[in-house]
Amino acid sequence: MTERPIAFAKIRKLNPQDADQIFVVLELARAASKIPIGPRWTYPQLEAECREFGLVAERHHEIQSFVLWRDTGAAWEISFLATAPDAQGQGLMTTLLEHLKRDRPENRPIWLEVHAANLGARALYEKAGFVQTGERPKYYSDGGTAVLYNYG
Repeated sequence: MTERPIAFAKIRKLNPQDADQIFVVLELARAASKIPIGPRWTYPQLEAECREFGLVAERHHEIQSFVLWRDTGAAWEISFLATAPDAQGQGLMTTLLEHLKRDRPENRPIWLEVHAANLGARALYEKAGFVQTGERPKYYSDGGTAVLYNYG
């Protein structure tokens, strides 16, 4: 996919009231994907996750892209990230990842995992400086392998 120039978006910290919009973005991204993307969270599970840490990219008060993470003490572990299908390729996730990398505590790595067949996401993470560190065979519901990445 060719990346289009980033259109204006406001980057801000997540707040618990964002759960409704994040759930919509997540469901749109899931419906548009040909491969499984992360766990199938219920709304209450997502709402609880929105009490942790996250960043959102929004336009006109509508969330277009988000990244959620947990602080494990050893690392920041990305639990979920997605961009609305009509906002993909505009640099929103690249910008969110740059903010995340910049804001992390010194010497704190960032971990994430992705379906091995999600080549677009893998290219994005590698371009952002993430390094593949392992795999979890047969991790996803379709039997697909999870590829583990680390930054820092």
